[in-house]
Amino acid sequence: MGFWIFMLVMNLLIPATMAGFGRAFLKKAPGKINYAFGYRTSMSMKNKDT
Repeated sequence: MGFWIFMLVMNLLIPATMAGFGRAFLKKAPGKINYAFGYRTSMSMKNKDT
């Protein structure tokens, strides 16, 4: 029984983490273009218009 509870927790860990990050980004989205979030191609980081 303990194994199945462990497996359930492990299977729900990634979706819970994704929901947590989604909620955090809704409250405070990144304001500037940076290398950590979003599209990181050299063309897209030149300015906000591209």
